[in-house]
Amino acid sequence: MSTVVDERLRRLRSELDDHSRIADHLGLDLERPLRSLNDGYPENAVALVGKLTEKLLKELWRHHNIEGDPTTKALNDLVKRCRPHIRSSTVMDALDDIRRLRNRSTHDGYDISDEDGLLAVRRLVDVLVWFTNTGSTALLGGEPDVAPEVARRCEFLAGLYVTLGYRQAKRFVLSPDTVYQLFCRESGMRFEYVELMLSQEADELSTVLATTGGELLRTRLPKLTRFVVLEDDNGSAASGALHDLLGLDFRIVRYDGFVETLINLDTHIGAISSSVGHVEPHVAVSAAVLSTDPHTGESRMAESEDAAELLTRLARGSANVLVTGRSGSGKSTLLRSLASNPGTRRFRFYFDLGLKPKDEPFSEYAGRLLAPSMESDRSCAYDLFLYLIRSGTALCILDAVDEGVEESSPAGFLRLFADLAAVLSAESAVVMSSRVSFLADSPQVRQLLDSRAGRSEQLVEQMYANGVDPARVPHFHLVRLAEPDATPLEKRLTASLALPPGQPLADILGAHIAQTLAAHGRTGIEERMTASFGHAFLTDQTVFSLLDLHRALGMSAFTGGRLAFDACVFLPLLRQAGSDQVAFVHTAYQALLAARYLAEAEHRDTAADVPGGAFITEQVRAFLAGLPGSPATDDCVLPAGTYLVGPAERLLLRRVPRSVRFDRDAVTVARYRRFLEALNSDGTSPWDHPDQPANVTHHPWTDRLREAGYYTDARFDAYPAVCVNWWSAYAFAAFEGKRLPTSLEWEAAARGTDGRLFPWGDAPDAALVNCADSWVGHSVVTYQAWYEDFAGDAVRRAWVTPATERPGNRSPFGVVDMVGNCWEWTSTSLGDPGEAVICGGSYDNPMRAVQVSSKGIYRKRGGSNAVGFRCVEDVTATEETTV
Repeated sequence: MSTVVDERLRRLRSELDDHSRIADHLGLDLERPLRSLNDGYPENAVALVGKLTEKLLKELWRHHNIEGDPTTKALNDLVKRCRPHIRSSTVMDALDDIRRLRNRSTHDGYDISDEDGLLAVRRLVDVLVWFTNTGSTALLGGEPDVAPEVARRCEFLAGLYVTLGYRQAKRFVLSPDTVYQLFCRESGMRFEYVELMLSQEADELSTVLATTGGELLRTRLPKLTRFVVLEDDNGSAASGALHDLLGLDFRIVRYDGFVETLINLDTHIGAISSSVGHVEPHVAVSAAVLSTDPHTGESRMAESEDAAELLTRLARGSANVLVTGRSGSGKSTLLRSLASNPGTRRFRFYFDLGLKPKDEPFSEYAGRLLAPSMESDRSCAYDLFLYLIRSGTALCILDAVDEGVEESSPAGFLRLFADLAAVLSAESAVVMSSRVSFLADSPQVRQLLDSRAGRSEQLVEQMYANGVDPARVPHFHLVRLAEPDATPLEKRLTASLALPPGQPLADILGAHIAQTLAAHGRTGIEERMTASFGHAFLTDQTVFSLLDLHRALGMSAFTGGRLAFDACVFLPLLRQAGSDQVAFVHTAYQALLAARYLAEAEHRDTAADVPGGAFITEQVRAFLAGLPGSPATDDCVLPAGTYLVGPAERLLLRRVPRSVRFDRDAVTVARYRRFLEALNSDGTSPWDHPDQPANVTHHPWTDRLREAGYYTDARFDAYPAVCVNWWSAYAFAAFEGKRLPTSLEWEAAARGTDGRLFPWGDAPDAALVNCADSWVGHSVVTYQAWYEDFAGDAVRRAWVTPATERPGNRSPFGVVDMVGNCWEWTSTSLGDPGEAVICGGSYDNPMRAVQVSSKGIYRKRGGSNAVGFRCVEDVTATEETTV
């Protein structure tokens, strides 16, 4: 063994000696891993460190009365279950390293080096340091001569200073209610000391000090700060006597206010109101809570009269909450009020993720925002925040979480949750807000946000791949704000702008922009604002410097020739996002400008070329759907061009390279019967796909049909051809000189150029579509509601209906019945060539699942009563010039 390793072993042996009290209390042989290293067996040292760590965690398990028997648990399980009770991120990192090294050492073929063994012992020391320096009774044993509450508070205060880089130098128990603590750290060439005395009341501490003539704290060490921390100090005579006894060198602080000596949370919370141009008054907003039964996994909806009262109640408990609602519904106002309410939680933090740069980790963003509120040690801002969050006494509000993702997709949210894992897995309450219904409606993300719901193996693998331990993601209550005729934002702007009631949000925001510019005689820059800020939104830029405004709009955007925030002509539309940066006071303003930008075909082409894809939110799509668009046609021709496609969580701009003409209706039984008459005797045809497997016949799967005479009885002639596999649909299309559409072509033809949710528009209408809602007679919201209301009698009655029965279910290009009734085959395959994409939903899906973006995967050999198809043909060059 090298001299360097010998020296490190010697230092580790010395450091382990400092934790003899824990070793004696738990019967640990801390010397044994060092002996294995010294003998040249680092793999044994790693294994022994793992066993010692297991003993420590089992004691921690018992101390906190965690449910279950720890004696049968392995290291991985012990770390997962004890995690909520460990406030130190350093300890958690150390435990993760020990677990990683122990797992490696058990794998055959992995060579454990001396360096691995030394690292394992070093990380064990880090774990021991925390519990020794904080005086934690969890591992050190109880102190019967100290009241449990005093011991708990001493541990909490010690943890604060250990987090800031101090170590506990001395600790004396002076009485059952009074403890003395001295902390020390190196700062350059000198040592810094912090001295604390903690007691329940001034009378008690005065009595203790009087026995020593007040000399106990009068040491000659150069103290950085001297504190007397009392549970209660109301300026009593005893407190005044304590001041006389101690002199002027000490600060007497109430326990509840001690954290303010390190970080001024009032300054942090006070920045909330200063970051916006106005503070909206409280408006009562009703809300509904969607929570999951921990035993059955069923989702239940419970009504509440007022969202503010509901959120306050949930935040005061241990619940984590996700608040969703459309733009202007008052989410941010509710969350700011919650953060500003001192009765909610002892420590409160508020972060607007809409202002966080996408490439900045949350730890850096939070540390940057909290640093100005630190009394000292600004570099430790995030560590201190994380300590308070882990303490279980804090409230962390993450506003606009949907704007903090790099992309609105399951993978994007998983990456964000991985970045927030330390916060989301803490014992404190976390309240998030989002306008993206995906967070509420996606089964995968509902499972992600609900640790007690069953998770698919695929989701678990995704979580691990993105650095998220599924066991660390807590249960979230979903609070949906009601959608009244007018949101608080709409009501406020309607009143201030003197507009008639009932205007769409886009019209209200547009009027506000126009009136603001007109007040300064700058109406001419509105078009440039659309071009500049609309395009910027699509590139995910929502924060601008004053210089950015000048580059985009020139000095006409300012008054008096001054490049200053208060000189901007559209100041009422902005809020400060930094010393020289601004953002729109509500992102809906910039979303409207982005929608106006996309309303032009050439701009959609430009946006389609944005590197990495344009950033399009559901709000942009909704605004675009409400703007005047291209006139509807009836020739069933989808023109070549750029179209908005995808579900709410993953909206994209994609080009359709050439014009295609769709069948107006799905292929019917009558049409398919003519194809059947042209088949070969073995059920194949001259139009078969070259890769068609053997033994595939184009005869429908009659044994699966709900009606045995479906393809022979003339009364079903107008019904869609179902129970037809993909290979048959392909051959039929070739038989008619056509082809199957791609999934992109299908969706573009269904939703038009404005990105609508349904072929007829954005408003759901059960009268226009054959779906589960129309069979049960009301909206089906949750899976449990579908199971109870549809899966019984309704599912026996529900089936496909004639393809021409609902003419109102018509796309902007005249294509009929594209959503509901039956899924439709496309030519698109994803990964597995034996599967193809189906579009549109069917009669047994709820309304929310039969939107134009609804897609599924079905095996090509499959045949179902719920799957049909329609064909397309390419438009010739001559025809295209007339389109």
